[in-house]
Amino acid sequence: MAEYKNSGQTNKSSRIAFAAALIIVPVLLIWLYFAPQPGGEPTFETMQEEMQETPAMSRLEQMEQMWKTAPGHGPVALELANLYYEDGQYDKAVEFYRTFLKDDTTADGWLVRLDISRALSSLGRTDEAITELKTLLKDHPGHAGALYNLGAIEANRGDHDSARLHWNELIKLHPQDTLAVYAQGALPKLRPANHP
Repeated sequence: MAEYKNSGQTNKSSRIAFAAALIIVPVLLIWLYFAPQPGGEPTFETMQEEMQETPAMSRLEQMEQMWKTAPGHGPVALELANLYYEDGQYDKAVEFYRTFLKDDTTADGWLVRLDISRALSSLGRTDEAITELKTLLKDHPGHAGALYNLGAIEANRGDHDSARLHWNELIKLHPQDTLAVYAQGALPKLRPANHP
């Protein structure tokens, strides 16, 4: 009889374990099914966090790696362009600024044209730099940065009349702007109008 009683104990324990399994296993399966799955397009922030795990890489190398991971990602293209500019790789900077601008949907992405013109000017491609600034001014007339930079490029090329025209427009439209103050200080250094 003792054996039978002992057997009943084991049978009772097995039933309790089986009942617990009936509750726990479906709960685990449901949790696994509905748990967040990795995937989708990575965000700039998550890519940055992943890159910080490899500190031996320079910031430029990290961004290049991010670009390989997510080609066409706008914020990565913009950051790469800025880093290339800082590194003196102006051709690559222009390339990535244009890549950013091509697909940009931000409200102020058009300001990248200032950066493109600056990189082009650094390459000595002043005609293209001027075209970028004039495009910006066509879409955003009176933009202080574009007027100042346009005047600076023209002054450096020896076109003092055009520089004077753009800087005077800047001073008239934005008299309190820091760039207008700089333009005001630069105007006396220009050759007089119609001077040979």
